[in-house]
Amino acid sequence: MAIVAALIAFALAFGAQRGRRVVPVVARAGEVTELGGKLARFAFFPASGRIVASTSDGHGQLDLEMSLVVDGVERPIAMRRSDVQLRDKSTLAVSFPVEIGEEHATGLLELKLDPSSDLLSAGLAITPDSGSATHTYALRVGLAPESRSVFVPGVGTLSDLGTVDASSVVIDDDAHAFALVSTQGAMTIASQAPDLDQAGARPRLVVTARTETAPARLAGAVPKTARLDFGILVGASSQAIWGRLYKLLRSETAKVTGIVTGTHERAHVFARGDDGHPMIRAMVDGQGRFVIEAPKTATQWYAALETAATSAPIRFPPGTPWELKLDVSAGGELSVRVIDGDTGQPLVSRLLVKGIEGTIDPSFGPDYRASGAGPLMDMLDGEVTTPLPAGRYRVSATHGMEWSIDAESIEITSGHTKHVDLALRHVVPTPGIVGCDLHVHARPSFDTPVTTEDRVLSLVSAGVDFAVPSEHNIVGDYGPATDLLRIGNRQLAHVTGVEVTTYNPRFGHFGVFPYPLGAGVPPFKGTTAGAIFTAGHRGDPNRIVQVNHPRMQMGIGYFGIVGFDPKTGRIPSSMRTDFDTIEVYNGYESANRAQVERVMEDWYALLNLGKRYAATGSSDSHRIQYQWAGYPRTFAMVDPKAAGDTGLPVDTREVVAALKKGHSFVSTGPMIEFDVVSEGKNGKPGDDLPTPRGPLTGKLRVRAAPWVDVTSVELVAGVPSPTLGALPVASGNPPGNVPGTAPGSTKVVFKSAIPSRPTRLGKEEGTLEEAAQRTIRFETELSVTVPEGTRWIIAVVRGDRPLDDALPFMVIQPLAFTNPIWLSR
Repeated sequence: MAIVAALIAFALAFGAQRGRRVVPVVARAGEVTELGGKLARFAFFPASGRIVASTSDGHGQLDLEMSLVVDGVERPIAMRRSDVQLRDKSTLAVSFPVEIGEEHATGLLELKLDPSSDLLSAGLAITPDSGSATHTYALRVGLAPESRSVFVPGVGTLSDLGTVDASSVVIDDDAHAFALVSTQGAMTIASQAPDLDQAGARPRLVVTARTETAPARLAGAVPKTARLDFGILVGASSQAIWGRLYKLLRSETAKVTGIVTGTHERAHVFARGDDGHPMIRAMVDGQGRFVIEAPKTATQWYAALETAATSAPIRFPPGTPWELKLDVSAGGELSVRVIDGDTGQPLVSRLLVKGIEGTIDPSFGPDYRASGAGPLMDMLDGEVTTPLPAGRYRVSATHGMEWSIDAESIEITSGHTKHVDLALRHVVPTPGIVGCDLHVHARPSFDTPVTTEDRVLSLVSAGVDFAVPSEHNIVGDYGPATDLLRIGNRQLAHVTGVEVTTYNPRFGHFGVFPYPLGAGVPPFKGTTAGAIFTAGHRGDPNRIVQVNHPRMQMGIGYFGIVGFDPKTGRIPSSMRTDFDTIEVYNGYESANRAQVERVMEDWYALLNLGKRYAATGSSDSHRIQYQWAGYPRTFAMVDPKAAGDTGLPVDTREVVAALKKGHSFVSTGPMIEFDVVSEGKNGKPGDDLPTPRGPLTGKLRVRAAPWVDVTSVELVAGVPSPTLGALPVASGNPPGNVPGTAPGSTKVVFKSAIPSRPTRLGKEEGTLEEAAQRTIRFETELSVTVPEGTRWIIAVVRGDRPLDDALPFMVIQPLAFTNPIWLSR
C-alpha cells in the first residue's frame, strides 16, 4: 500500500511538472481500483458496484451505488475483483453475468476517465445469450445527498420527495459540485425516503439512465446489445462545473462575470432561460464575485439570500463584455392583515407572495418552516410585516378549499411599507362536515425537518379541522403544540396515531389511530401484516388500521408488494385483508391523477369482492412548501354538534367512527353532496339501502370555491360477479372470492359535463348566502336505473385546470369521490 501511494504521488507530481497535459493515474489496491485526473479521483469497488468520486483537496466526495434495472426490477451489480481489466491508464472494464430466471446475458461495464475535464464516463453493454427473450435494461445509481443542494437544470432545486426527468443533475455543497449527466437522453431523477432496511438510513437520490431494450435472440442469430451510459463530472467549485456540464450537453456557452452587492452574506446566483426554466445555481465567492461559463440561452439572472432578499432579475446574455451587477439590498416592506370577511376577526391563514411582471418570487425561508417557506408564510395571528425586495407582486391568502382566496397586486418600493388588507369568506357551506388529514408528518419522523408546532400551524392555515400525526414507528401527539400555539380543539381536533413503517422485510406502511401514547407501537421490524393488524386493533375495536399509499413505488406500497391484481378476482394468499380503510388518494401521487385512479380500480375490485373498505385521502406531507398539508383530505360527515358547528369542540370519537363506516368523501377541491332514496329509505355515503325495484332516486350537488375548476361528474355502480362465492382464503382474510372468478365490473350509470369557470381570486361580493349560491357548479334530482346485481354506488367529480394558477406548487387536477352507498340483496 505504501509503495502504491508513493507511485501515485510521484505520478501526480510528474504530471503537474509537465504542465502541457494531464497524466491519468491508475492504482489498484485490495478490492478497489482508482482512476485519477486533474481535480478528481474515482475509486471503483467491483464487489459492491460502488464508485466514489472525490476532489483532490479531500473536502468533497460523492458515493454512488450502481444497480441494474431488468424489466423494471432493480438488482445489485456485483463483479469479481479478478475480472477487472485495466485497458490503459484511463480505462478499466469488467464483464459479469446477468441472470434472468433461467435465461442469461453478459454485462460489460467500461469506466473511462477524461483526465483533462475530470469526467468519468460509465458505459454498460448488455448482450443476451442465445435463446433469451426480449428484456428491458436501465443503469441506475443511488446516493445520499446529505445536506447538499440537488439542482436539476430545467427544473430547479429538488426540495422534497418526487421524480423528474432531465439530462443532468448537480449535487452541490457550495464548495464542490458534482454532476451526473447522460448524453443518451433524459434520466429519471427521484428523491426518495430513507431505505429502512439499512441502519442509519438517510434520504436518497436515485438516478436512472434511459431504459433500453435487448430484443429476443434466436439460436445462431447475431445479438443486439442494449447500451446504457451516464457520466460523473467533478467541479472545483460551485461556479466551475457549469461550463463543462453544458458543453457535454452540446450547448454553446459564453462567460458571465459579475458581483452581488448589498449584503455581507454569500449569496447564490441563479440563471433562467427566456422560458423561465432554471438553468444555473451557484454560490459567489467570499467577495461576492462570480465567473460562470453559461449556456447562451441562460439570459435571465438574479441573486438571492436564504432570507427574503432577492435582486431584481436582469437580462444579461452570456458573453456580454461588461460586469453583471446584482443588488440584493433591502427593498421595502410588506404589511398584511387577513380577516374573516363576515365576522371581521383575524384569520389563521397562509400568505402567498408571487412575483409578477418580471419580479422574482421571494423566499421567506427554507421549505420546512411555517413562518416562511419560499414564497409562503403561515400567519398564526392573521397578520405579518416582512421586508420584501423592490418589485411587483401578487399578494394572496388562503384558508383551504372551503374558502375564497383574496388577492391584490402591489408594488414594493425602496424604503416604503405597503399595507394590504385581505378578507376571506367561507363560501362553501359545510354543516356537519369535518375536513381531515389522516396522514401527515413532523419532526418525530426521521424523514422531515418540520417541527410539530409548524405542522400544526400549517394544518390550521389550510383549514383542516381534524388531523392524525402519523409519525414513522413513533406515536405522534399534537397536544403540546396546540397548547403552545393556543390553538383550541375548535380550530384543530386531533387524535394520537402512528404510521407503522415495515422493514426486514418491507411490505408497506400502515396508519393506526387513535393509538395510545403509553403503548408500544405495533411491530414493524421482522414482522407480518397479520401481526400489525392484530396489534393495531388490540384494546380498541373502534380503532382504524389503514393501508397507506398501497401502490407507491420504492417498495412501500402494500398492494404492489403482495401482488394484488384487480383484474384477476383473486386475493393473493400472502395478502392479509383485515384492515379497515385504504388511502386511495395520497398527496405524493396527486400530481398524477392516472396513478390515483389506478388505486381507485384496486378499491373498486375489493368492493366487488365483498370487502367493505372505506376510502380516504391524505397529504402525507413532509414539508411546508410542497405537498401541502390538507391536500387531499377526507371529509367526515357527522352530526353538526359533533362537527363543532354549534360551538362545542369537535367530537373525535364520532369523527373516527364516521371514517371507519365510510360516512365521508375525499377531495382536492370539489365538494360533493350525494344522497339517494331506495324503497322509501334515504341514504348517504356509508349507509346501507335495499336494492331498488325501479330507478334509484336522490339528489346530487357539486360545490367548489371560485378558484377550483370542475368539469364533470359521474356515478359509478359496482356489480360483483354473480358467481362470487364465500371461499375463505388465508387465515385472517374474510371470505370474499373464489379462485379464478372475475371480481365483477363497474358501470358509469350517470354522467354530466360541467361548464368550466375561470379562476377567480379577490373579494367575494354580496351576502354570504349569495356567495355560497355561486359555488354550486352542478345540481340535479336523480332518477337512475342501476344494473342488476349492483351492490354499491359512488359519485366522482373531476376538474381539468390544475390548482397551481391559484396555489403555488399545486399541480393537481381537482378530483373528488364519495365512499359507497351500499345496496343490499
